Amino acid sequence: MSTPPRRPAWRDRARPSEVLGLSSVLAVFTGVIVFLVTREWLDAVIFFGAAFIVSIVFIATLLLSMPPRDPNRPSGH
Repeated sequence: MSTPPRRPAWRDRARPSEVLGLSSVLAVFTGVIVFLVTREWLDAVIFFGAAFIVSIVFIATLLLSMPPRDPNRPSGH
């Protein structure tokens, strides 16, 4: 008899929302700075979208490059 698939932990399920949240914060910051400098809404929206996409790709790439956590290894503190 096979074992049922392991259900992912809450932290593993919340990771995509963390990436989207951090990317959103970075994009809003970029959009606000561009708007304050140029006073053009269209430029701010364009930079907001570009910063959002670039930050999602960058953070996801960093997460993929990290080794998976070993639950049997002590945390170190």
